[in-house]
Amino acid sequence: MQKFAASVGKKQVSFSIPTGIESKVIRPKDLPVIGDVDNAIQEAIAHPIGRKRLFETVRPDDRVAIIVTDTTRKLPEDIIVPLLLDQLALAGVKMDNIIVVNALGKHEANTIEELTEMLGAGVMKRVKVINHAPLDPTRLKSLGNSACGFPIVINDLVLDADVKIATGIIEPHLFAGYSGGVKTLSVGVAGLETLAATHNYQILEHPKTRLGIIEDNIFRQFLTEAAMAVGIDFIVNVVQNGKKELLAVYAGHPIKAFEKGVKKAREVFEVAVEQEYDIVVSIPGYPKSTNLYQATRAWNNVVFGARPIVKKGGTIIIPAPCEKGVGEKAFYQVLADAATPQQVIKDAQKYGFMPGEHKAFLAAKVLNYCQVIMTDCQIASEKLEEMHLEVEATIQEALDRVIAKKGNPSVLIMPDGTLTLPIFK
Repeated sequence: MQKFAASVGKKQVSFSIPTGIESKVIRPKDLPVIGDVDNAIQEAIAHPIGRKRLFETVRPDDRVAIIVTDTTRKLPEDIIVPLLLDQLALAGVKMDNIIVVNALGKHEANTIEELTEMLGAGVMKRVKVINHAPLDPTRLKSLGNSACGFPIVINDLVLDADVKIATGIIEPHLFAGYSGGVKTLSVGVAGLETLAATHNYQILEHPKTRLGIIEDNIFRQFLTEAAMAVGIDFIVNVVQNGKKELLAVYAGHPIKAFEKGVKKAREVFEVAVEQEYDIVVSIPGYPKSTNLYQATRAWNNVVFGARPIVKKGGTIIIPAPCEKGVGEKAFYQVLADAATPQQVIKDAQKYGFMPGEHKAFLAAKVLNYCQVIMTDCQIASEKLEEMHLEVEATIQEALDRVIAKKGNPSVLIMPDGTLTLPIFK
């Protein structure tokens, strides 16, 4: 037997594949990890790309908004934000003039405990920290439409700040090509109108919205236009491996620093492959594994690249505890209300959809292409089946069932399924 082990949520699981069945494991490239994270981030902030140092440009009476990435992505905010606060203090900015805004997009608001774990108790005591509220009209302002026709509706506290700083993580993203850069502002603290316009049928199906591609990407173009309209002064972005260990950090100009980071990210995450596979085990890392809405990102890199890595009619196995449940009511409801995935696709083509519902449309496209089996999941099997997903208790049981049915299938294992981007060479 061929034996394998992988992290599912916060635990290790093992499984095996019979000898003689073709199998392969692909993951991000194993590049050197930065040992002294504090120093690396401090050096990046002290020597920004395409920008002067923060304390040289910020005035003592400036109001500052620091926009941070929410808990669906894990990065060293507890190191980044204190270092940013220290830079602002050097410029004479009072802590009362600084607000940290948690860039939720339309994700569920984080609790005080979650924010404290993310930012550290010191930050929570030094400055005001709030969750972005995309559905609260009293906390939003409109700047009209971008050049490409999207409404720009942004958190008012961010918009009114004199200095805007954003953190982020650079990794493959279905719409933006790579996440990070100005996305934390343009989507993370946007209103529902903006989210709806950028997560609709036309954008998802647009030939210039591509996974892994930032060049000539209409979604990325909007992100930049919105950020320039709002004004963003400084970013701190990281590139990490699947274990959330730091590989590189980039700070400074929101475009120049980001583009340099993408070059590094491509070196890490894009992995050459030569064929499609009958079965793909795609494992979402923690914290993506905490809810179904995030965990199903594990099928993005399998199906929505330039070419699918799973054969049509094949199987994707996604192991994820989903201890926080589905994560988005609309995601569940649209799929559960539809008799078939094909109905979801037809309704989307006819009526469009709102943010959150877009993930149901993507699910329907995947399910129309191949079989999906969820494993190791705490969500009730009946609820998953209502969403047209199949269920097995473990990876092993899912593999055993599909192998028994298909006889001699090829198997691809992606231990970092949301990060590994297969590229056909």
